[in-house]
Amino acid sequence: MITTACPICNEDLRNHHKEKREKCLWRFTREARNPVVYASRSKLICPTCGEEMLDHNSNQTQECVNQYILDVEDLES
Repeated sequence: MITTACPICNEDLRNHHKEKREKCLWRFTREARNPVVYASRSKLICPTCGEEMLDHNSNQTQECVNQYILDVEDLES
């Protein structure tokens, strides 16, 4: 279950309406899967394990992103 704030806007995900949640999820997924390109914007902290996304290898990134997607979907139900 998600215990941290949204990694994109730093707000509690429970306070997001559906459209905002989907937008943040899409942006996190895009930036997490290619952190080198987006690293100059701001440091992206993984909401699943708490580490910086640049410290993940590709397998860890995939696992964390998939877990985060499942956690966000659980919030919707």
